[in-house]
Amino acid sequence: MPDHFATRRRTIVAVAAAVSVVHALNACATGGGGSGGGSPGGAFGRRDERQFIGSFAEVREVAVSRRYVFSATPSGIGVFDRLVNAWLPPLTRDNGFTDIQITVMAADPAEDAVWYGVPGAIVSYRPQVEQLQRTMIAGVPDFIAFDKSPLGDLYVRAGGAWTRVSRTGLASPMARPPAPAAVVVPRTLADVYAQFPALRSQQALLFRNQQADRALRSYAVLSGAVSPERSSEVWLGTSGDGLYKVDPTFQQSTALRFGPLTSDIGAVALASDGVWMAGLGQSPLRAGLSFARNDLQQWRWIDGTIAVPLLGVRTNTLVVRAQRAWVGTERGLVRVRLDAGEAMAAWTTLDGMPDERVYALAATDAGVWAGTARGLVWVTDSSDSRNTRTRGIAARVLDNTSVFALQLIGDTLWAGTSTGLVALPGAGRMESVGATGLSTIARPVSADPALRRPIRALAWSDSILLAATDDGVVQLTPRRASEPVRVPALDVRLVGSVRRLLMDDRTVWMAGADGLLVTPRNGGAPRLLRAPGDLPGPVTDIAASRDWLWVGTTVGIVRFRRMVDGGLP
Repeated sequence: MPDHFATRRRTIVAVAAAVSVVHALNACATGGGGSGGGSPGGAFGRRDERQFIGSFAEVREVAVSRRYVFSATPSGIGVFDRLVNAWLPPLTRDNGFTDIQITVMAADPAEDAVWYGVPGAIVSYRPQVEQLQRTMIAGVPDFIAFDKSPLGDLYVRAGGAWTRVSRTGLASPMARPPAPAAVVVPRTLADVYAQFPALRSQQALLFRNQQADRALRSYAVLSGAVSPERSSEVWLGTSGDGLYKVDPTFQQSTALRFGPLTSDIGAVALASDGVWMAGLGQSPLRAGLSFARNDLQQWRWIDGTIAVPLLGVRTNTLVVRAQRAWVGTERGLVRVRLDAGEAMAAWTTLDGMPDERVYALAATDAGVWAGTARGLVWVTDSSDSRNTRTRGIAARVLDNTSVFALQLIGDTLWAGTSTGLVALPGAGRMESVGATGLSTIARPVSADPALRRPIRALAWSDSILLAATDDGVVQLTPRRASEPVRVPALDVRLVGSVRRLLMDDRTVWMAGADGLLVTPRNGGAPRLLRAPGDLPGPVTDIAASRDWLWVGTTVGIVRFRRMVDGGLP
């Protein structure tokens, strides 16, 4: 490994009782301390090359040091740099965070570090050097205090017994608790409320413009802390709306969004400067769309509404076109305006959909083709002036046929169905052709038996169309006459059941429940990222821009920086 990479790598340190700190070079050599068969972060080098992020909406603990704000959530610990107003890479399972049951957390008053307790251990994390240190103690920690000396030890109470822990991880049982005058006790949410009673009594006013979502839910405050050098700066963690910076004097709050709305990612779609995500409906707290900018510094959440509830609704596919997001779910088709209004509309079987299970989408400026479990429909997007009887459903084809994948190539729509590959000439210009002028070829486009089988995924780039079946991938050239060719390098057995195919001029990706296969188009060796292991969970969707690859999983989103040749670090 090159030395200039090694110096930037994080240090993942596991310290038990009297074990001293192990530095970053050893962590790089051993692969780190992540879960799932080794740390994926250790295999991918610098953190800006690979970043895994789950949901940070439920903030159970907050701690504030002189520079950082630490927010503890089930997905890890978020780190916000107060000096530059930016999010740092969080502490997640990729770099050693394996404990979701944090019982107590406190910022170190002597250095920019955080200490948190989990059953059987006390852990410290130093963001500046990305160092994690674990010290084993008996019991479940419930209280942390710090010695008043500049570099003093800390005192941990667990199960009624006290333990003194040095900064190098040495734990010493104590016969009696420390003297109150000799320790610094971090302030809790109760202390915040005692100093600022209005924060408890006027929460509805404090969060009136930000916290209540459009389904008329509100979120309780779970945790809080005061900045050590500025008593007028309070940080509050909520039960589902993330972290807030609060000015208690003027009763003003600022939401600091980070991470997707929910960790369960069902579908992703590229935007001009980032990616949109939708969930699998597994979270009991919230559901909707999330946006992440490429640099992970700007996040946006859009909830479902009373009229279009998304809580508990699984998303199968997502496409973004201009200021419209089309969402294919298990309960119908949803359109979300991405402008300031964020209006939503939905189509179900009551509106003429052949089935509410929407598996695939292909959007144009005029509307969207939606492939369902029982046919293909065209839904127009003509603002809100659609015919009240048809609600914009202008064409239905392939009735009683499951449509798993769609790909527009010019004016032709290619559909991967349960009976094979189908082409629909003219489907890409429905606004001018119209339903009556649509000609379809509802039969396999080739005599090749492979294209008469169920087609699970499609991908297009340059002049090549790839079609994935349950046992292989077939290559076609739609714009010139040639026989389909099987692609041996894309072995579907490596990823389990194929969920997505993606291709650009440099790389082909094939995603499935068991992982992600990355295949260079220049003839280079394929690379398999297994899930779980190299990836945190089963892959649900993928999206790629020139510089980034986004991988949606059942436990969060992973962002990879692409190399010059299109591959991954």
